[in-house]
Amino acid sequence: MNKQVDNNMKSPFTGGLVYLVEDTEVQDFRKEQYTVHVRYYECKDTGEQFTTEEQDEQLCNELYNQYRIRHGIPFPDEIKKIREHYGLSYSQITQIVGFGQNQWRQYENGSVPSESNGKSIVAIKSKEGMLAMLDSCMNQFDDKTFSKIRKHILCASEIEKDNTSCIYFYGNFRRSLNNGYSEMDPDKLQSMVQFIVSKEKNGVPKTKLNKEMFYADFLSYKKHGRSISGLAYRAIQFGPVPEHYETVYDHVTGLSKDIVVNNDLEYELLCCDSPDTSSLSKEDIDIINQVMSVLVKMKRAEVVELSHQEYGWLKNKDHHNLIPYDEAYSLKAF
Repeated sequence: MNKQVDNNMKSPFTGGLVYLVEDTEVQDFRKEQYTVHVRYYECKDTGEQFTTEEQDEQLCNELYNQYRIRHGIPFPDEIKKIREHYGLSYSQITQIVGFGQNQWRQYENGSVPSESNGKSIVAIKSKEGMLAMLDSCMNQFDDKTFSKIRKHILCASEIEKDNTSCIYFYGNFRRSLNNGYSEMDPDKLQSMVQFIVSKEKNGVPKTKLNKEMFYADFLSYKKHGRSISGLAYRAIQFGPVPEHYETVYDHVTGLSKDIVVNNDLEYELLCCDSPDTSSLSKEDIDIINQVMSVLVKMKRAEVVELSHQEYGWLKNKDHHNLIPYDEAYSLKAF
């Protein structure tokens, strides 16, 4: 358990000081047990405990994410992508899969499907599965609507084949704790890199960029239960770095490179004058701004040293292991 005074929060009971308490505990969800990180406030004067909406959201996200991974249940963004990929309305896809009214919409908004409903959602990710399910409920639609839906599905590409570009950025990684339970979205990843690099007006070396990416992703997980980029990070000699970061940066569009020679040492600076932030949410942008407001003022060596104080790096550096995202709860810098 970690317990310390938080001067940014006041007690709703007395208006006085509060402690921020961080701990782990085992919680039940659908008759199964999961270990989660809990964060709450404790009034220094009365000992009464309270949480914020953000803390409640963090806890639910961590619990739900573990359940989804354990049972192979799609995440909300994946569920939304399926419906939009086939060009279906909420009512149409609900009729096709046989869910209750508004159930699909609720799943897109974060509700966790049952195991049986999760399997139905996975089944229609393939065109064959979707067509089979549509044909089995053809009496739910008039002939014109049925033909239109079937044509949409036949003309659609396979969802999984749309993800081939992910190989350049993510390799063979899958959604898990090691990538912050985030969708592997090349557009979002590129927006993140461009936006961070654009904050460094004179360009940024990859060594420093690696740490800026790490802090933004891990702070996002700490606050919202998901990373921004969907990248995994490895602990190496010079601190945490995105897995295959050289390949990642080589494939990010909108970057320019400057070669700098200093004391007979040659190194590369990445620059970006016009970042495309359209794939980033307001939450993502706020996190990146928070991180960069601190790190942009620091020299490369200072940021490296800062990252060497993080428990996630210290515990995994000897064997160059991946840093699991639950180490975000032990971040010292943010």
